Amino acid sequence: MYLPKAIVALAKWADNESSRYALGCVRLKRANGTVFAEATDGRRLGRLTWEFPGDEREYGLPAKSLSKALRAAGTTSGGYPVGLNGTVTLFGRNTLTTVPHEELERWPKTEDVLQPAAGAGWWPIATRPLRDEARKALKDQAGGPNKPALVLEICGASMRLDARFVRDMCETAIQCGYERVDATATNKQSAVHFCADGEVKLECVIMPLVAD
Repeated sequence: MYLPKAIVALAKWADNESSRYALGCVRLKRANGTVFAEATDGRRLGRLTWEFPGDEREYGLPAKSLSKALRAAGTTSGGYPVGLNGTVTLFGRNTLTTVPHEELERWPKTEDVLQPAAGAGWWPIATRPLRDEARKALKDQAGGPNKPALVLEICGASMRLDARFVRDMCETAIQCGYERVDATATNKQSAVHFCADGEVKLECVIMPLVAD
C-alpha cells in the first residue's frame, strides 16, 4: 500500500501540544476497501481518503514521529510504500523505517464534522493564489496582537479564518495535485468545508476565528 505524498502536509494538522483524545496523532484506518488518514487540533480537521483493499487496521501515529519517519524514508513516485501488519513500516526511497503508533481509545466523531449542511452550495477556489494570500497575511500580520487572519467570501458569507490554517489546507490540496478546491459555508459563525475529489479525496473543515 502507498501513503499519498500529501500525508506530509496532513501531519501539520495535528495538535502537538494537546493531551485531549490523542489529538497529537494522525489517525490511519483501513476498512471496506478504503483507507483514510486524518488529523485535527479541535479547530480544524483534514482527511485524505483513497482506495486500497485489505484487513481492517487502525493506528494513531504521533505527528512528530510520523513527520520524522517520512523525511527519513523518502518519497517515491507513487508516494510512501507502507506495510500495515500490526506495525506501520515505511519502505521509502532512502531507507526502511517503522513509525511508532498508539491505540486510539477516544477520538472525535469526525464523520459528523465532515458532513456540510444539507443543500449547501459549493464555491470554487484556486489553491495556489489562496496559498500565496495566506502566506502574505502571515508575513504582514506577524507579531500583531491577534492571530494572522484571512477573510474569504464563500457562498455569500464573509469567513474570517486563521491564515495558517488556510495555508496548510492549500498546501495539502496542492500536494494531492489539486489546483482547485470547492468550499461551502452557511454563515460567518459556521465551519467552512473544503473538498476536492480524485484519486486521493481531500476533505477539510476549518472553524472561523472568533471576533476580536
